[in-house]
Amino acid sequence: MTAIDDNEDTEIARVTTCTGIAAPRMPAATEIEQQALTWIEPYSQAWHLARARDWLVHLDPGASLEARLAVVTHDIERMFPNGPKQNKATGRWDDPHYLYAHASRSAEVVGFWLQSQPGPREEIDLSEVQRLITLHEFGGVGGADLVQAADSLSFLETLQDVAKSWVINGECGVEQAGAKHRYMAERIRVPEARRLAEPLLAQALASLEDL
Repeated sequence: MTAIDDNEDTEIARVTTCTGIAAPRMPAATEIEQQALTWIEPYSQAWHLARARDWLVHLDPGASLEARLAVVTHDIERMFPNGPKQNKATGRWDDPHYLYAHASRSAEVVGFWLQSQPGPREEIDLSEVQRLITLHEFGGVGGADLVQAADSLSFLETLQDVAKSWVINGECGVEQAGAKHRYMAERIRVPEARRLAEPLLAQALASLEDL
């Protein structure tokens, strides 16, 4: 996968050492998935998106193409300016107004991107990709719980330094950053994913202890 480099291999090894489990890297199974991985490369949190796809396939090896495309692009609206903003210091992490605006904007962006790709796309159900992206913060039926769980596991694994930066930069306090990690773990509905999240959550909370 072109969106992953040696530093990211090191991150997987670090998580495996600390927690005893990390989803293996899953090479792109289709041309459109590789195109998506290439498209997201400029995004500062592309590694989070790529790892969310790894976690999805780890949880469900038979995950649909639509689910794999949804999870690898679910936050991509943040790569573009003028998106919805969240007050990390005073806002609720489960604020449905922000979460829906963020998720639905990503679904719209991905829809435009998919429709712009050359070649036949008859095998991809665009509305299903957009449905799963829109539900990635909330979960739901038809694979949406798995997409949400994969997002949460990847967040806890890959964005610990980002959460620390919120505190260091004064965007929120340590307690609020920790609450974000807990929220990402506690929202998971898939039993196996909840088990996998436990050591990742412990590691994420420990990363805040020296702040």
